Amino acid sequence: MMEEDDKDIGRTVGFQVDDFIYIATIIKINDHTEQFTVRTEDGQELVGPFDAVFLNPEKRMDELHENYEPLGDGKFRAKHPELKSNWTPVPDPSLRSIAQTAGTIIGVALAIALLIIIVSFGDILTQIGSEDWVETEGSVVDAYDGQDCSTDSDGGTSCTSYTSVTVEYTYEGRKYSTKDYSMLSNNWLNDAQHWLGQDSVTVYVNPEQPSQAVHLQGWDGVSEEVFTLLFFTGLILFGYLFLAVPVWFVYAKIQRLTGIEAPGEKEEEGPDSNDLKADGDSENDGKPVTDEHNIAEARLPEAADASLGGEQNSEEEKFW
Repeated sequence: MMEEDDKDIGRTVGFQVDDFIYIATIIKINDHTEQFTVRTEDGQELVGPFDAVFLNPEKRMDELHENYEPLGDGKFRAKHPELKSNWTPVPDPSLRSIAQTAGTIIGVALAIALLIIIVSFGDILTQIGSEDWVETEGSVVDAYDGQDCSTDSDGGTSCTSYTSVTVEYTYEGRKYSTKDYSMLSNNWLNDAQHWLGQDSVTVYVNPEQPSQAVHLQGWDGVSEEVFTLLFFTGLILFGYLFLAVPVWFVYAKIQRLTGIEAPGEKEEEGPDSNDLKADGDSENDGKPVTDEHNIAEARLPEAADASLGGEQNSEEEKFW
């Protein structure tokens, strides 16, 4: 069969190359490489595979103008070209998701507070009862700054600093010593040098058990632990609202502006040349085409008209 006798030569078609679509005329067909050569309206010659072509572009003009930007001379560019990125898509920030996370932080803090109350209930009652303990003066005999370290499952190590102080005092003629800052903590405020420089330190002695004494009396010891929990909760909440949320907003905004889709959002898909090729192959069931009429159908399957999304119902994520 002579190439110039092929009925597809001279046919006006749509021709897709990456994010561009051209209204072009077929000028050459290579059955061996399964490629078309087309001439665009501005005289440019392009070469591409059979499945880059769709028929009857004049019937698809409305959809072309909807999904593609006209550039003149029968050339169109996709309005939302698919961009590839190594960034992990994140959802757009919303007041609901921010409030939920903030609520989770507060909920965790309340759960920790409840756990502390359950585990330390006896010590809390003793600390409150120290309001009636006897005040006396003692002297610091030892003080040092230390660290408690722990290793997680990934091998990472985290450490917490503390100050330990030993105070010696006399009650009813007998000497005793205590390391308790309160019944709820042995971590003394300020560093070791501060306490070593004190001439005397006030402690409150349990008259029923003189070996038991604290530096922080009654509700003061309870309120200090509550304040510490509130401080760290507020610090985490502040960091989330004024650091993490702005970074999240900027990160998501940059992704949407560069065309990276948010997870969970969907929109209609654009042209899919692989689907067109699969449609063409299925119509011929893999059998060789021998007559001229069938060759034309195999090259330009009518099902390819759906390449602009007219009959596709598949979904993809929306842009911000």
